[in-house]
Amino acid sequence: MEENKNIQDVNSKPQFAIFDWIVSLPIIRIVKPLYEWKKAFWIYCFLGFISTVSNYIFTIVLSKTFNLYGSVANVIAWMMSTMISFVLFRYFYFDRTNNSFINELMKFASARIFTLGVESVSILLFVDILHFDLRIIKLILIPVTAILNYFISKIFVFKNKEEKKAEA
Repeated sequence: MEENKNIQDVNSKPQFAIFDWIVSLPIIRIVKPLYEWKKAFWIYCFLGFISTVSNYIFTIVLSKTFNLYGSVANVIAWMMSTMISFVLFRYFYFDRTNNSFINELMKFASARIFTLGVESVSILLFVDILHFDLRIIKLILIPVTAILNYFISKIFVFKNKEEKKAEA
């Protein structure tokens, strides 16, 4: 019973209203049953897609436009896309917490440093040293960082103080 209540709460969040509206548009309405089936999952994927695309584009543009090493461009792109990602996930996906905006931002950025490290070491090795194509390596790293970021955010960043106390 409790599990059903949580599913219902997830699917009825007020911040999901914009996504509900988008799915009700005539041409997109065709995917509404799939969307309704796993609403929270699809919204997470959509927000993650925006973050991922912004990170990818920033990395490639910075690398090509400013002739930066792939690992340097990746770090700068990470800073920019981490801010975008934090705002999107804080407002649209994870439940509001009683933690301050700055507190959550610092935890979010700190947690994402781990995946930045995974990405940076991989890009340094495969792109800067072994001269693989940055675009290909970045695409290979996307699912790895997406999965890691989801679990880090869910477990470490967007958790209420009361939930943390209950687990202790």
